[in-house]
Amino acid sequence: MTRFRRVLLPARARTTAQLTQPGHRAARLDFPANKVGAAGKVTVSSATSLGDPGVELAGRLVDAVQSPYDNLQTLFGISGGPVTVVVAPLSGRNDGSGGAYHYGCDFASGGVLYLDATYALGMPVALDLEIGLYVAELSESFMGPQNKGWNCGFSNGEALSRYCAEQATPPGTMVGFATGPAWDQAGRPDWLSKTEDTDQDNAATGCGIVYIYWMLSRGFPASRIVQAGGATFSANYQVLTGRTTAYAELMDALQDLTIASDNPFSLLAA
Repeated sequence: MTRFRRVLLPARARTTAQLTQPGHRAARLDFPANKVGAAGKVTVSSATSLGDPGVELAGRLVDAVQSPYDNLQTLFGISGGPVTVVVAPLSGRNDGSGGAYHYGCDFASGGVLYLDATYALGMPVALDLEIGLYVAELSESFMGPQNKGWNCGFSNGEALSRYCAEQATPPGTMVGFATGPAWDQAGRPDWLSKTEDTDQDNAATGCGIVYIYWMLSRGFPASRIVQAGGATFSANYQVLTGRTTAYAELMDALQDLTIASDNPFSLLAA
């Protein structure tokens, strides 16, 4: 059976083919890797090809994984399962540009998270970006068990995962992954009343993440938005407001705004 990657890539990357393909499969991992440490339900390993820099980065990540994990449990309203994080040479440049990937939208089929190494950026930027990649993939493993309509292989789940990554990192960390401007440049099409069946459509993803920030700007807590779920953002909006006019109202809210980021409402939401 074909295993489809659920991929996080920078906004300018077009396809998953830009990832360096693993040349070896060790046990269930796509890269030969050694365990560096564990915290709670999270085990962190480093691909052996990365040597000492990979081990050092993975060690720093071990000390940082628990708080975001706990935050996601609160956000989704469910308990999470065990995951294995593998710091790996996805881009070949060790700068995070290879993004991250995993397979399924749950902890059983999608509980191994592959993150591009970031140590070429230097600390603390490298660790901040590595945490962002980790949270983006980890959030998608929560979507299936929550069973509220978020699909990690579709645009609604991808938008939510990128939002989660942005909230777990200092402002600007995930700027290379912003998709709101792509939606704007595409003419702001309606990706609220329908959901694109891929996680690689930047316009559809951008529409979704702008919607999330819009709802936050209106005072809806992130946990309420996420736990309302919905196979479309319009369905999410109807659960939260009782109305079916999500796209029209979002267009009104954006009428005088420039979309230069994922959050044109300049909301610093926690």
